[in-house]
Amino acid sequence: MDFLPLEINNKKVYAGFWKRFGAGVVDMLVMLPFMYLTYLLEGLSLVVAMGAVVISSSLYSAYSLFFHYKYGATLGKMATGIKVTLPDGKRIGIREALLRSSVDICFAVLLLTAQMTALSIADFPMLSTLGFTERSEYLLSIYPSWYAKVDIASLVWVFSELFVLLLNKRKRALHDFIAGTVVINKDYSS
Repeated sequence: MDFLPLEINNKKVYAGFWKRFGAGVVDMLVMLPFMYLTYLLEGLSLVVAMGAVVISSSLYSAYSLFFHYKYGATLGKMATGIKVTLPDGKRIGIREALLRSSVDICFAVLLLTAQMTALSIADFPMLSTLGFTERSEYLLSIYPSWYAKVDIASLVWVFSELFVLLLNKRKRALHDFIAGTVVINKDYSS
């Protein structure tokens, strides 16, 4: 597998931490309206709340998969001028997009399971009267006990991703190694 060089004309080819972080912030801002809508819908009825949680949980994974497959970049990556490619700068396929998101999708499924479990045993009339923070705290208090381990595993995953990204010259995170991808400044993609 041929990799692009580290620099071309004294300009870095691979996207570093800050560009990737900025892309993540933009992607989170894109998702905020959907998160707010989910919060509003959670207060209507149990069935609507469960449906909203399923859609909300699926949305970010679908967003990431679609944009990486179709454009090689989410809206956040487009805004920061970076792109996910194969090591030689060529376009990724659906396989790489899926592999790249596979661990995050697994964590999302586990979170969804915990959320659905909590909603199914929640005191819904009381839940519908709570504000965002109180509702979140209440639901977290009735999540299944196994979720604490998932939460810790998720944090370990995130910090491992950061650690690996910071310590290799091509700025690849663990999900890039899993998928066989790199994140580059878009000027160097084929």
